[in-house]
Amino acid sequence: MLGAAMVTSLLTVSFDIKEKMGKELRSYGANLVVLPGEGEYISQFKATHSSIIGYVPFLYFNVEINAKKIEFAGSDLEAARKMNPWWHIEGVLPEPKEVLPGINAANKLGLKAGDMLSIGDKSFKVSGILDTGTSDDNRIFISMENAEQISGKTGATLVQVSVLGDIDEVIKYLENNGYKVKKVRQVAESEKALLDKTQLLMVLVSFFVLCAASLSLFSTMITGVLERSREIGLMKALGCGNGRLSAIFLAEAGIMGTAGGIFGYFVGLLLAQFIGMEIFDMQVSIKPEVFILTILISIVVATVASILPVRSAISIDPVVILRGE
Repeated sequence: MLGAAMVTSLLTVSFDIKEKMGKELRSYGANLVVLPGEGEYISQFKATHSSIIGYVPFLYFNVEINAKKIEFAGSDLEAARKMNPWWHIEGVLPEPKEVLPGINAANKLGLKAGDMLSIGDKSFKVSGILDTGTSDDNRIFISMENAEQISGKTGATLVQVSVLGDIDEVIKYLENNGYKVKKVRQVAESEKALLDKTQLLMVLVSFFVLCAASLSLFSTMITGVLERSREIGLMKALGCGNGRLSAIFLAEAGIMGTAGGIFGYFVGLLLAQFIGMEIFDMQVSIKPEVFILTILISIVVATVASILPVRSAISIDPVVILRGE
């Protein structure tokens, strides 16, 4: 039962944790960058793959301001902020007639929140200062509509895509739709490695717990064989074959495995909820497949642990045992 409880709790947490940790890791930003397959710009990005949970198009262009070349980035800034929640903004997100310069670009032009910035014949208010610690600090962010008007370009230079699931499958999907795709390796590979290591840890813990449970059941069965050696000898003397004798002990092991699996499953659910709340700060969901896996694993462990005791039982010589030797 204890072994089944541990297996249930770790399986339940493991199935949930991959999806929920993946969502948490999406706060590190997009893990794919999509580029135009043909031409310079993506006029309209269409992606319906179930693993794509968000995307934001960006239009990059350069403008000379006060004899200084500044890179601009047009985008849906609300969506960009959601895609990159670690952005730190001193101020607010820009309205249609406002801009959001990165901290380096602001220092280069001597800008602060509330200042006015002239771009050609248009004037924009600085809504705030963006600090990301990345190359975005060198850019000035502006709405996509204003970016297209100022640059005279239509479409996106690239699209940042956030994928939750099999990233390689999404790459193939996008490439089949005519796009060029680059993996943001720092994010994608670190995410995959972390999730894989977390699941490997849970598998190893489950394995060693099952080994301990198997040894416990083995000692129980071997003790039962020794205690019932006279009964076994009498059964064999009365004509009970090795096959039927083996079936009796294996059935007993199967019943213990099934009973332990059922009780252990419900104990494991409680343990899984405790682990989820205390360690991962989340509630885990009940998955029917975990119940089936727990019962099957419990029966298999019980059966494997009974093989040597069964061999010991069928090797008993009834003549020797009934003589009391």
